Amino acid sequence: MTPFAYGAVLVASLLVSVVLVSLSRRVAVRIDALDHPDGGRKTQESPIPRLGGVAVALSLTIVWTGASLIFVGADALSLVLGIMLPGVAMALLGLMDDRHNLNPWFRLASQAVIAAGALLGGSRTGLTSNEIVNAAIFILWVMIIVNAVNLLDNSDGLAGSTVLVSALASGIVALIFGQFLVAALAFALVGVAAGFLWHNWYPAKVYLGDSGAYFLGFMLAIVVVRLRPTELPPIQAAAIAVLLVALPLVDLFYVVTRRLAKGIHPFTAGRDHLSHTVQRRGLSVPHAVLVLESFLVLTSGLAVVLAAVAFP
Repeated sequence: MTPFAYGAVLVASLLVSVVLVSLSRRVAVRIDALDHPDGGRKTQESPIPRLGGVAVALSLTIVWTGASLIFVGADALSLVLGIMLPGVAMALLGLMDDRHNLNPWFRLASQAVIAAGALLGGSRTGLTSNEIVNAAIFILWVMIIVNAVNLLDNSDGLAGSTVLVSALASGIVALIFGQFLVAALAFALVGVAAGFLWHNWYPAKVYLGDSGAYFLGFMLAIVVVRLRPTELPPIQAAAIAVLLVALPLVDLFYVVTRRLAKGIHPFTAGRDHLSHTVQRRGLSVPHAVLVLESFLVLTSGLAVVLAAVAFP
């Protein structure tokens, strides 16, 4: 694929995402798929459409599938299906969670099954010589990133900008490693996240919902886990992967450890995330998001440097 192709993928995904997210806002209003303020955790002034995630999933599916077939051909079909089918399944699970507030254990079990489907589709880790251990690591990785991104979706623009930064750095690493289809997927993810941010930056006009958070988390987990050149030692490859998604991982660790220390169930919703902590220090929502993204830019940049040094 040429630089023009990557640029076309990014721009097309951005434009399609802007348009489809805008349409999703209208549909959400018509069918009353709205997130209403509750005077507690949900502090917005008025109801906000929450079907943005459906539009995001549809945008990425259309653009990356089309681009793969146009620029690569039928040879890319197995890769596309192995990633997009479980990705769509993850979005549908999130949509069910949006509508019915699924039992947390059922939700986790379903995520594990979908991750296993992605494993059968060709995505996997190579950290050990034991394939059973590798499979368990992969499934756990997908579940962790999906739920970390979902938990991070707690302030206007935070989840979308996180996916944008991580995907952009992942795309650069994929190019360094010569993984051109993975790079195309990463840049499509950048465009989709940017298109969503057009509507979601503070003050947000639309929300991802669980459907979008699950889908973006899944796609980010797949992009990062597929960055695996054989020349790189497993520990170094793992370090690059963790650095690329450092912000959602740190937020997940921060929230879970604090809740467990207080005797609160980790699945309980609350305003105890990193973004809320920063906002309580006097920063506005946009400024708090920019502070956290600065941290992610630093760790993602370090991942790119490690990749460039280790794989010249």
